[in-house]
Amino acid sequence: MKTVKINFLVSCLFIFCFLSCNQQKDQKIKPIVNTQPEMELDLLALQAKNKLGKDTVVTIVNDPVYHKTKKYHAVNALLLLKNEIDLSKVNIKNTLIVFECIDGYKPEMPLELFLNAKSYLAFKDVDAPKGSNWEKIIKNGNEMNADPFYLVYTSVSSDNQEYKWPYNVIKFHFVSKNKNIEALQPKDDKKAMKGFVLFQKQCITCHAINGIGGEMGPELNYPKSVTEYWKESELIDYIVNPASFRHKVKMPTLGITKQQSQQIVDYLKYMSKNKI
Repeated sequence: MKTVKINFLVSCLFIFCFLSCNQQKDQKIKPIVNTQPEMELDLLALQAKNKLGKDTVVTIVNDPVYHKTKKYHAVNALLLLKNEIDLSKVNIKNTLIVFECIDGYKPEMPLELFLNAKSYLAFKDVDAPKGSNWEKIIKNGNEMNADPFYLVYTSVSSDNQEYKWPYNVIKFHFVSKNKNIEALQPKDDKKAMKGFVLFQKQCITCHAINGIGGEMGPELNYPKSVTEYWKESELIDYIVNPASFRHKVKMPTLGITKQQSQQIVDYLKYMSKNKI
């Protein structure tokens, strides 16, 4: 009888140890999840509460939108961000700042880069005609203005492509680099990877894939991928030269080669099999 009890206890102990070891193994291989919450600054809401900060006048030499020296009434964008966001809770090296514009355009840049520049939110053009806040912007034959805000820099050359100068800005979003990359990056497909790199550089500010990206242009993957209803050869040519297909098309000429356009299409075809 004692022998049976001892064997039973030994068996229980073995099972307990086995389960504990496996649990420890599971804990060791459990992936690290970035739990940093997504944050945003609603600029119009802050303006309504008179929380944008102190007004100043800034001078921008060779403004990239007006292509001349300009002066603006503005507030310090970096100080505004620091007043509203607790940066001690942000993984700065792994965060993108995304600028949401009225028309859905969403350019982005590393937050770390933004924090190293003297940035300002312009809300009025010193040279604007009487009764207006802005001198007109002429783009592709269309007239527009920069309302409500135009992001400018006094410490950065307008030739530096790493920095974004969006106008019609209404919100700042702060998102994890890894979240977007993991959601959109091809898995073990070198061919599609080349197109992914180009898409990130050329397309994502205007177009979304699976809901990630800009909203100025159409979503490219959901519910139907653009590759499912465009002829591949025509889609490649369209990306190279949109104006050759449509009069007054909003999409600009990107300055890419036909080979690069093919790589983007290869990536879009890959993502058509990876929808949300």
